[in-house]
Amino acid sequence: MATSTDTLIAAGMEPVVAEIYLVLIQNGELTVPQILEKTTLSRASVYDALTLLVAQDYVGYRKQGRHAFYKPGHPNKLFELIEQKKRETALLEGEVKETVRSLTGAYNLASNKPGVRFFEGIDGIKEVLWDSLDTKGEIYTMGDLEHFIKYLGPINETYIAERKKRQIKKKAVTVDSPFSRKFLSNYDNTLTETRLVKDIPGLFSHTIIELYDDRVSYTTFTSESLTGLIIQDKHIYDYQKSIFDYLWTKTVPAQAATDGSSSVATSGV
Repeated sequence: MATSTDTLIAAGMEPVVAEIYLVLIQNGELTVPQILEKTTLSRASVYDALTLLVAQDYVGYRKQGRHAFYKPGHPNKLFELIEQKKRETALLEGEVKETVRSLTGAYNLASNKPGVRFFEGIDGIKEVLWDSLDTKGEIYTMGDLEHFIKYLGPINETYIAERKKRQIKKKAVTVDSPFSRKFLSNYDNTLTETRLVKDIPGLFSHTIIELYDDRVSYTTFTSESLTGLIIQDKHIYDYQKSIFDYLWTKTVPAQAATDGSSSVATSGV
């Protein structure tokens, strides 16, 4: 059967801290010299343990003249150790789940199965976008430009700078809207060719899709969440690329639209 010391250590207390706490529980209020008489610990170790116990409210402290007295709090306080352990376990569970998702993608790739990786948050979205920067070819993009810039503008600026540095070309399709026209009128199109498609309700809603190296990445962005997905599978890539190619033939260059020299094609899209 586990001792009280074993239980406290298992619940998260350091061994020295648990020993000092139990000395106080069993003997009541004590000074440091009195505690030293009941343990084999050094004075420094006792002071360090008491500092921690006082900071966490497991032990009370009062000064009388030149003497400091330490008194244990009610053992009910120890239930907080359980709650802390639950929080740590929940955090670990989340980290393990994320690791399993990532490793599953790598495992599937090694097993010649479609590789799927899932990402969340700003750092996750950045990882999804940066994945395309390793391509040796061209990137094909279609999506919601306005909301992408609204929620991920600063990340996009860094991404564009890195893509220019690596001289990676891109073809992009986005919806024709006042925002798109204004944004693209000042956009450096040296490495990027963009076309505008009729703004059909729901088209590309809060989503960017990128195609490269037999991979398809999806990025979704709202005020509540940022999520990303990378799938490596030639058949899925070919399917999405066929959709991109179809849209590409049904649109005109954004430069022509923003110059006012041509109306944006709308038939079939």
